[in-house]
Amino acid sequence: MSKSNESISISESVEKIKAIKYFTPTRTIEEANLLLPKINELIENYIKALSVWKKENDDLQHTSDSMWDIARVAAMKAERTNTWDSAWDYAWKQASYSARDNYGWYGGGYISGETARDAARDAAKYAARFVAFESAKDKLDNTNPFSYLVELYVMGLKPTYFRKIEEQERFVVDLPLKVRDKFMLGCYAHRDKEILFSHEWKEYCTNLISLKESEISTRSLV
Repeated sequence: MSKSNESISISESVEKIKAIKYFTPTRTIEEANLLLPKINELIENYIKALSVWKKENDDLQHTSDSMWDIARVAAMKAERTNTWDSAWDYAWKQASYSARDNYGWYGGGYISGETARDAARDAAKYAARFVAFESAKDKLDNTNPFSYLVELYVMGLKPTYFRKIEEQERFVVDLPLKVRDKFMLGCYAHRDKEILFSHEWKEYCTNLISLKESEISTRSLV
């Protein structure tokens, strides 16, 4: 990759992060369920891209976490400009503002500083990983896994991470919902046919509320 092409690629990745409007818009359950085919496609592509780097007996979440060091080391060895730290800072600020300002006093519970901080941490983590990988993409010679999670953020969603559900590793995405004038998060696990559970912002994926009374009433996420 030439220096000019390298600069364009890095610049485009940073601009993509700066264009994200975090956690908006809020949707009805019906509107959110219509997004599931696209969400599943992005998750499946994310898993496929991670699988290239997955070691035997490792899990996908650890593989995702290890990509942070792999991408940064490759970028630094190639003497690429460090843009991932600024991507982290920008995403952290914008995501925390959105969580606080859009949902802070709604839904019967205040979005605490801790909750907004956790939402911001995940957004910053994935933004930095995306930009670091893009910075050394020619050296890593593979699809950037985090590009698919960035697309979920572009859709206004809140990707989380892989969770163990009935001993299976499944990626979980939270979707900002408005249900009966109350703001909450729909908790969607990859391969579910629809959004089955919701929870308040401050409760992460705990105290799940079933959205389908005749269906599964409880779920344990590890």
